Amino acid sequence: MGRVLKLVNGIARQVDESASPTIYDEIYTAGGTVTTGTPITLPSGKTYDSSELEVWFNTQRLLPSSDYNYVGIVPRTQISFTFDLLSGDIIRFRIDRGA
Repeated sequence: MGRVLKLVNGIARQVDESASPTIYDEIYTAGGTVTTGTPITLPSGKTYDSSELEVWFNTQRLLPSSDYNYVGIVPRTQISFTFDLLSGDIIRFRIDRGA
């Protein structure tokens, strides 16, 4: 654990790193064909809200609504894709450290 510089109400303050949300970075590999609209649960039981989740498909960042949809209400645990996933496709779920 360390200290980081963070803006708090527009003023730079040193805070413990643990005071910021942790980074979430998990990989899901399709084990077979996953058809359009099938809910996929985030690995490790992670929950998210719409604004913080990044979804990557084989190194390309995807866009909500056009590439995938949120499933359920906050706190969400699943998404569904607007296209089929094929066996071996790699999906990366990522939440960056809070600003």
